[in-house]
Amino acid sequence: MLGYLYRAFAEPDPPRYSSPGVDGRVGSGGDKTKHATVGAGMKHDFMRFGLPVAPSLGLFAGRISIPPALLRSALIVAKFFGLFQVARYITRDGLRIICYHGVAVAEEYEYRSRLFIRKELFRRRIEYLRCKCYPILPLGEAVEALTQGPLPPCATVITMDDGWEGVYSVALPIIKELEIPVTLYVPTFYVEHRMPVFTVTLSYLFWRTKARQVELPRGLGIFALDSKAEQAEAVAQELGGALPAADRLKFLKEMAEALDVSFEEIETQHLFRALDEQQLRQLADAGVDIQLHSHSHQWSVDDSRTTVEAEIADNRRFLENVVSRPLEHFCYPSGIYGPHQGEWLAALGVKSATTIEPGLNYPDTPRFALRRLMDGHPVSDIEFEAEMTGFMEIVRALRERRLFRMLRRRLCSYRAAYG
Repeated sequence: MLGYLYRAFAEPDPPRYSSPGVDGRVGSGGDKTKHATVGAGMKHDFMRFGLPVAPSLGLFAGRISIPPALLRSALIVAKFFGLFQVARYITRDGLRIICYHGVAVAEEYEYRSRLFIRKELFRRRIEYLRCKCYPILPLGEAVEALTQGPLPPCATVITMDDGWEGVYSVALPIIKELEIPVTLYVPTFYVEHRMPVFTVTLSYLFWRTKARQVELPRGLGIFALDSKAEQAEAVAQELGGALPAADRLKFLKEMAEALDVSFEEIETQHLFRALDEQQLRQLADAGVDIQLHSHSHQWSVDDSRTTVEAEIADNRRFLENVVSRPLEHFCYPSGIYGPHQGEWLAALGVKSATTIEPGLNYPDTPRFALRRLMDGHPVSDIEFEAEMTGFMEIVRALRERRLFRMLRRRLCSYRAAYG
């Protein structure tokens, strides 16, 4: 096994892009002595870092969940032994697609810290990617290169879901300053109907209330919140989700009053608001790639083809009035999808679809089931680094019994390069 690993990982890659050799000619082959020296250095690095691979990865190989504190400690040890560096080398052909959602406009990150991240964290992540030389590509360019090649090593794409207002008011200045390409997947129901997003706002009201008991409006019942809060919320969500937009907003205000939470504060701070048309235009003008995310953000594996086509058509029709770029990439709402839906999307002119399944993407990854790396405040810096280097990709491969397939892919790449 060590011999296999040695052949697969220890040799340097050929240059992906032609570069001048010692004689100044592009593609001449360059300095063979220098090439051999690099190869020897890689072999030395492998022997130095590779020996602790098996016992260190063994901790992660089981299917039992590891407590967060222990996980972070184990990752620090893995990084110390050089396993992050080895993982980055092994997985460098994998496309990394990072998933964000909203950027907090106030303190809503305390309510859902993965859904609404602080601007400081967003900036820190982008600066990390720059510092560690992860090339950040536009989504369309990356998907095309994934098929036709070549992708630069450790190519990365940044995506943001749902079109929250904080992307414009908080994140856009950072995006402009750091000059990064970003794809924004936008559902359009709440762009069209100007009110806080119902499901998220209602959950926030239950999170924020200090009441011990609530009498839900419209005769929905009385619930003790210390024991039946989830049941009460489920009842309210079911009713509100079936209401037309204007009545849905009225019901939200009734719920806020019943739970003794200030709805005026939610409106004043613009909490849980989707972007409006003017903000979308300004984002597009700034270079943000606006793409499809369904109209209503309602999606199911069991949806008929007619339902899927209507969702895409309504979403696209609205966005075409706002942006001029082709609308040809899609993100499954809440990550819900069926493999059969890819064919339907392709027939509608969609070229790719992203999920929330964790992992990297390779040429054999289905274009309508692209994996992403979810980021947010629960994700520590060491966990983010473990994902970006590909170390967690190797851990997942171990747990899912597909590590050998990953290593074989690397060996095939090596053989294709060196014969």
